[in-house]
Amino acid sequence: MNRFLLIALLLVSTVARAQTDTIRVNARSLNTAAWRDGKRSYAVYFEDSTSRRLSSADIWDRTLRQTTQNGQRQYTFVWDWYRRDSLLAHVTTTGQWPSLAPLTHEAVYAKRGSRSFVFQKDVVTMPDSARHTAKDSAFRVTMQPPAFAFPMDLEILPLLPLRKVGQTFAVPFYEPGSPAAAYYKLSVIGREPLPIVGKVTVDCWLVRIDYAPGSCATFWISDQPREVIKMKEYFRGRYRYKVKLY
Repeated sequence: MNRFLLIALLLVSTVARAQTDTIRVNARSLNTAAWRDGKRSYAVYFEDSTSRRLSSADIWDRTLRQTTQNGQRQYTFVWDWYRRDSLLAHVTTTGQWPSLAPLTHEAVYAKRGSRSFVFQKDVVTMPDSARHTAKDSAFRVTMQPPAFAFPMDLEILPLLPLRKVGQTFAVPFYEPGSPAAAYYKLSVIGREPLPIVGKVTVDCWLVRIDYAPGSCATFWISDQPREVIKMKEYFRGRYRYKVKLY
């Protein structure tokens, strides 16, 4: 084979492998057929770099359901965060179906009070009932890019069109109350059986997300049904685990 032709083919192959799929809110890029209504619970705890447990486990109950409001299909996401049998936070997010574009977000914290946001297309503001200060009234963020609600990452990531190891995605997320939305890089770094109970294993995709320099996480996403079984996150010199309870 001509040497230059061989080099060209290798370059094309490399570019194809490195291509990033951009997920867009309004393009229906997600595999919403994998969405499942219902409640999932996770144990959440921290370990240091020597695998020493740093805390008792919190419990996260997370519920998804599809609804119809004024003739429009929507989703509702509810997240209850328990610590030592006390409710630490109650979060509710609603959004459009099937684009999953957020519509409202309300978070009630036991120690920090409540925060509410409304989404009108790509613009985020606080509703009149939640405006207690001049800063609240002035809050206005235009999401560029339009983004999914970041608190729903455990529910959004299983909807990625996972097909093979080596895929990369750019997924837009917005943390309600923050100054901007952003794309986050996600890479399919492997596939392996994950032990769960006794000798039972679950076939999982391993998906890594890079949040910022020195901060990343790996998600174990079961192939059938698609859901996060485990997450291992690194930041500030320690690890946070989220493990699905059965």
